[in-house]
This record gives sequence, C-alpha cells and structure tokens, in this order.
Amino acid sequence: MYMRVLLILLAIVFYYDQWSMLYAQSQTDIELMARAARAESLDNNEAFQGTLEAYKLELAGKYLFEEQSVTEMANDAFSKVTTTKGDKQLLVRQIFHALPQHVMGNELNQWQQRMDSISRALAVGADFDALMNKYSDTHAARWMHRLDMTNEMEQVAFALQRGQISQPFLSPLGIHIILVVDERQIDNTTFYTDFVQRVKGMAYPNKQTTQRIAKLKQTYSFSENRQLVNRLFREGKINGTLFTLDGETFTGEHFARFAETYPMNVRLQYEAFVTKCVLDCEVKYLQEHPDYKQSVQTLADRLLAEEAYNKHVRVPSQTDEAGLQAYFSTHQKDYRWSIPRFGGAVIHAVDKKTAKKVRKVVKKLRNVEWSDAERLLDDKTLGKVLVEQGVYTLGANAFVDELEFKTGKATPMSDYPVALTVGKKINGPEDYREVRDQLTQDYERFLFQEWLSVLRKQK
Repeated sequence: MYMRVLLILLAIVFYYDQWSMLYAQSQTDIELMARAARAESLDNNEAFQGTLEAYKLELAGKYLFEEQSVTEMANDAFSKVTTTKGDKQLLVRQIFHALPQHVMGNELNQWQQRMDSISRALAVGADFDALMNKYSDTHAARWMHRLDMTNEMEQVAFALQRGQISQPFLSPLGIHIILVVDERQIDNTTFYTDFVQRVKGMAYPNKQTTQRIAKLKQTYSFSENRQLVNRLFREGKINGTLFTLDGETFTGEHFARFAETYPMNVRLQYEAFVTKCVLDCEVKYLQEHPDYKQSVQTLADRLLAEEAYNKHVRVPSQTDEAGLQAYFSTHQKDYRWSIPRFGGAVIHAVDKKTAKKVRKVVKKLRNVEWSDAERLLDDKTLGKVLVEQGVYTLGANAFVDELEFKTGKATPMSDYPVALTVGKKINGPEDYREVRDQLTQDYERFLFQEWLSVLRKQK
C-alpha cells in the first residue's frame, strides 16, 4: 500500500509539471473547470479518487506529527543506509513463487525441493529465462534499489556480483532465485527524495511517533485481544477480532489483506497495521479541520480541472484530424517560413531520356505520391531511376541547392549521374501534417480558450 501511495504522490508532482498551462489559470477558472468535471461525474474516476485519498493521507501526517522531527529522523536513516550500504541499483530477474505466510509445511517443502532442483539445473548451465518463463510467477526484469526490496531480498541481491545467480531463499512474499543482470549508481538526490518520502509515509517508528500513536490509542479507546495477537505471531494467520478502535472491529481478515501489501515479518506487519488504523481513525476527524479541508479542496479542484481539461482540450487537440486541418487552413499564414523552401522530388537517373520520362510520370501525381513514382514505372525503367521527395531548406540537399536555389555544385551519383527536380518553391507548409507538433500545441491553446470562454459565460 505504501509503495502505491508514494507513486501516487509522485504523480501529483508530475501533474503540476505536465499541466503548467492549465495551472497558470486563476483559482476562479480552476473552480469553474472543477465544477464542470463534477457535473460530468468525473469525480467518480478511480484514478482521481485514489490520488486524492493518498494526498489526504500524506497531508494528515503533517497535522499528526511535527514535520521537522520526522524529516530529521528520515535524514538520519538515509545517512546510515548510504554510509553502510551505498546507493546502487540492481537490474534483477527472478524465478519466484508467491507463498502465503501461513503456508502449510508440505506445500513449502514441495516448493523448496522444486527450487533446489531448478538451482541445480542452473548450476550446470540451464537457461535462466527458460526456467523463469516456465516456473516463475513474475517474468519482467526490474531495476530495484534497497527500498524496493524486502530485507531478505536486499541481503541476498546486494551480496551478488553482476551475472551471479542466488541460491533459493525465502521472504515474506514467497520463495526466490534471483539473477543480478546489471547494476548502476543512482542519482543521490533522487534517491534521497524517494527515501525520505517513503520513510515519512510509513510512519517510521521513533520516540515522537510512538508517543503520538499511544495518545491516539487512548483517545479512540483502543482495546486489544492480546491472546489472539500472540497466536497471530505464532501462526501467521488468524480468525477473530484482534482489536477494537473507536467502536470499530478489526479482524484477522482485515490484517491479512493489509499484510499482502506490506512485506515484513508478522510482528512488524501487525505494528504497521495498528499504526495505519489509528492514523486512519484520526484522519476521519481531521475532515472538519478548516485548513485541512481547504488544502484537500484545492487539490481536488486542480485534479478535477485536469480531468476535464484532458477530456475537452488535450485529447481532442491530438486526435481531432478535421479540427486540426480546419485550424491550419484558417491560420496558415502563422506557419509561413522566413526563407522559402523547395517542396518536390529529386529524380536521379542513368541518362537524360530516362530522367525526363520519369519526370512526366511524377508531374501527373499528387505531391504525396511522388516518392511512390517508381512503382508506376515499367520494368525497363525501374532499375534506371531513384526518386527522393521532401521539403528542402537551403543546404539540406546539394542537388536542390544547385537546380532550384542556384547555388553550389552537386557531385553526381555514380550509378545515376543525371539529376532533375520537379516541384516548386513554397513559403510555408501546404499540409497540416508537416507542422503537426507545433499545430497541436496551438490548437490545444485555441480549444482551451474556447472552452474556458463557454464556462465563464455559464458562471
């Protein structure tokens, strides 16, 4: 869960960068776009809801814990990691089978024996990818650093050299054999930001957070079935009520769902589960905090404005071919070049007779078909000619420079010594597809202003 939350939070930063034109608008316009999005039920979008919930969780942490203290703790942990372990990133492939923590002994033994057999086969030269494709639950190679791994995988992976294969080992996720395909140093600044955010998001235990959680437990009448919790620690899975909090019951089934997303030993999983439940409980009551409500509302409006913008502006600007063509037709002068270019074809032939014959064929075709002229030639002519087409600036093609711009001297091709041109000098693109990238940006701005104008009139 915490990994998913982190990725969503990083996506929020990406939204702000990607939609700079949108977010340059006034808050009033953002609210208008958000209102339009709600009217179209875009707030029911799963991605929007997930992003907003992740933001609320991250924001709640700032209210629940002193930011400076948590940051100092994260810096401390980062310093220890980079000093003692370094900041390498490994490209890992693995033969992996997921096993529940409460796996029965006979199933575990079967998979240990199978992985031992696979390991012996690898030791005598069996193909890793072939065995992976046959036996593994996962097949993709992944770049991973320490924060992406369980403790068990980290210890094994970072002890291997490039190209080495591990012995089978167990983790809270299942049983693994890993191959280190490659390694690289990662950008320390990026690693630091990622590390600190993860540590903060996981409510990393320290004196302050522990005291805060203890107070919240009292506030919300936390009551634990210690006998059942101890059985959970022994057996890995349990039915029944583990604890109650603010009048709500939390069971072994609730814990099992959480544990699937949090790869640690059972005790640490349980502590993290309790911490999350307590914080979730506190977050419910933060909904009425004025500053908190305003911060959530502001982000919700911006995310919804982005959803509506994407639907009404960005997607049409890229896919509406008729609209792009019409916009280009009415704004064609905006795309004129300061220096004329030559639009046409260069015909290379073995002799003048062939060159002139081909030029007659080319002249009868539409511009977009010039480069296909060779397919219309008879077999005798086909091997005697080469046709190239384009829009050429001065200096782009030596033959165009000589024959059309009357400058320079082209060196004839040895196999096709005669060169002729067909086409004309043009002051700007004649087809919207020639300037599609710039046109798409301009059309996007046009659609945005049109849409915004409609929303303002509806206000």
